[in-house]
Amino acid sequence: MIRLNNVGVSFRKENQKKIFGKERQQILVDVSMHVKEKECLGILGESGSGKSTMGRVICGLLKPDCGKVEVEKPISIVFQDYTTSANPRFTVKQIISESLIVRERRESIRLDREKEIRKLLELVGLSEEFSLRYPHELSGGQLQRVCIARAVALQPKIILFDESISSLDAYTQVQIMDLLKEIRKKYGLTYVFITHDLSSVTYFCDRVLFLYQGQIVETCEIAELGKVKDEYAKKLLNSVVNLR
Repeated sequence: MIRLNNVGVSFRKENQKKIFGKERQQILVDVSMHVKEKECLGILGESGSGKSTMGRVICGLLKPDCGKVEVEKPISIVFQDYTTSANPRFTVKQIISESLIVRERRESIRLDREKEIRKLLELVGLSEEFSLRYPHELSGGQLQRVCIARAVALQPKIILFDESISSLDAYTQVQIMDLLKEIRKKYGLTYVFITHDLSSVTYFCDRVLFLYQGQIVETCEIAELGKVKDEYAKKLLNSVVNLR
């Protein structure tokens, strides 16, 4: 479904003394990975590890300096900051309609948008009355459900979640992950789940990729987490154990 081969990404360094300084900071270093159909792959790393940059490369929002990116199916994104990813002047109905309009153009069809919106709201556990509300009238969990509905409205085969639940409280995080599990099963979707939280990865994902300083240091099945060999991966695992 997704394959990255020897991908490298660098950005121009900020605060260079020379006005036209050409120093660059390497963000991703020779990254190669794949995502299998219908699996949920967790991309795990601390802040600054390059995981969100990898997500942008996968989605086509960022062109790498080198390497090859293959994404076989349509992909949708659910971002971390649901407050800025939804237009505050749009109603829920209008937010979801954005994706339906894209689908109409892509497939040269005419949808019954009212019916589709009702179905999508029901899918994410919201009643039809939410369709006329504005983002500021929703809780964080409700607004993220709307963003999930918008992503599903495109009928993708892959959805990428970039720290999509990190801003929510623990109880709401579990609710959203359970919802996403149901949606994945119902539609046979493939997920890429970017996060810094190992506990959510173990609850939600099938396989995890550890990213450190722009490099993949280990990949393993969730059931095999106790067998990781890389020191950074062990450190993350131990930090979770010590918090319990």
